[in-house]
Parts: sequence; structure tokens; C-alpha cells
Amino acid sequence: MWTPGDTGVFLQRVETPESNKIIIRLVREQGAGLYTNITTMALHITAGTEEHKLDYDPWSDIDVIPDNNIDEKDVDAITQLALAFYRQSVVDVGYGAFLSLEPEDLVDTFDPDKPVGPVPPQRIGVQIEVLDMEDGDESEFDYALTALSVDDGASFIVRRIDPYTGIVRIQGLDDLLKSFIKLKL
Repeated sequence: MWTPGDTGVFLQRVETPESNKIIIRLVREQGAGLYTNITTMALHITAGTEEHKLDYDPWSDIDVIPDNNIDEKDVDAITQLALAFYRQSVVDVGYGAFLSLEPEDLVDTFDPDKPVGPVPPQRIGVQIEVLDMEDGDESEFDYALTALSVDDGASFIVRRIDPYTGIVRIQGLDDLLKSFIKLKL
């Protein structure tokens, strides 16, 4: 069974004839490398329409915009992330995705042997772990995607390393990635 090894967001699409729902789990570090502080919510989307409603426990910590308030900005950011996941076509129904930021590469940012020049745009890396959810809540790791932006999140290059075919570029996740990097977990 897969367990999170970093702070991030788990997303899963569940379809029924009447409606679709995106399960959202904000995963934060509890302490000492334990990622058990999980806030669960769901975005319900009426089938055939764009009507949606985010359901969450009003006492839960959904603060994802760094202003120390739980307000409409947080609800909107989470809703936009869930809608971007709903609209993407890379991760199929029956699978979930766990998105986490990769650590900053400080070697590219600072080298003491070089003169200080203009600061380049920030490099942003996102790890996407795709999980097989066919057995209900028992998730199994299926494959990973690596996304990299060298222009401060304006665009991403997404790659999957396949042991049989090599590196494969993946299209169609830009909106999801842009929504994800806005969150501060």
C-alpha cells in the first residue's frame, strides 16, 4: 500500500451517473517525517454541467494561501485545483494522483565561485505519483511523472520515464500544475 512521503495534495476522480466528484486530500507533515496530517474534502460536480460545490469540514485546516486566514481565497484555490484535475485527461478514472513540490535546486541559484548576476526565473519541480485506486482505498503506486518549469511556473515540461520506451513527454497537465504551485501547504 502506498503512503505519502512528502507534503502535497492527493486527487482522485470518482464518477457516478448523477455526478462526479474529486476527492482532495491535503497532506502535511505531522512531525519527524510523518505525513499523517491529512485534511479530506470533495468537490461535487453535477454531471453534464460545470456546477460544483466544495464540501469540507468547517473546522479543518484548509489554509493554502499564506495569509493565516481560512477564507474564500483558500476555497477558490482548492476548487480551481480540483477542477483542473477534473478537466485533465492524463490520469484516468480509477487512478489517483499525488502532487508534491521537489526541493529547490540551490546550486543553480547560488555559486560562490561566480559573480552575482541577475537572478534567473525560479525553477519549479513537481513530482506526480500516479496511483492505482481500483481496490478502493488501498492505493498502489503505478508510475511517476516529473514536471519542471524554468520560467517561474508559466509553463511546464512533463516527462514520464518508461523502462521500456525511455523518456516520454506528457501534454495536458499545465492547468493542474499551475493551480498546484499556488498552494502553500
